[in-house]
Amino acid sequence: MNSRKRVVRHGLAGGGFATLLLAASFLVLGEPTRPTTVALVAWLVAVGGSMLAAGTRERVSIGSVTVGWPRIAAVAIAMLAVGWATVSAVGLLEGDGITGLGTLEAVITALVVGYFAWFARECWVGGALLEAETFAVD
Repeated sequence: MNSRKRVVRHGLAGGGFATLLLAASFLVLGEPTRPTTVALVAWLVAVGGSMLAAGTRERVSIGSVTVGWPRIAAVAIAMLAVGWATVSAVGLLEGDGITGLGTLEAVITALVVGYFAWFARECWVGGALLEAETFAVD
């Protein structure tokens, strides 16, 4: 495993673990019976579980199909981007957003979601701008 692949895989595993911890904190500290909390936790568990799987497993079996870690990572990061954009947009439409930064939150969200979309595409195609070796499945 080359050093870039190692960095990406460790980042996915760590990000997945942190996302699962965040989901657990919403269950413990929030109101787990509210539909919005359930939806938020389900989204975080899907993202975190997918990222953790991509970071720790070379291949994942889904039914009768085996999928390499870059495709799992691409789906996880795309789900993260869509969810982030949705949560931020809903917050901005209801007031100052989830951070209270208003217009600055919109700019930050656009940049982060754009980066996530680009990286999800890199994972999906196996490296268009990044080295293909980074996304090799052994």
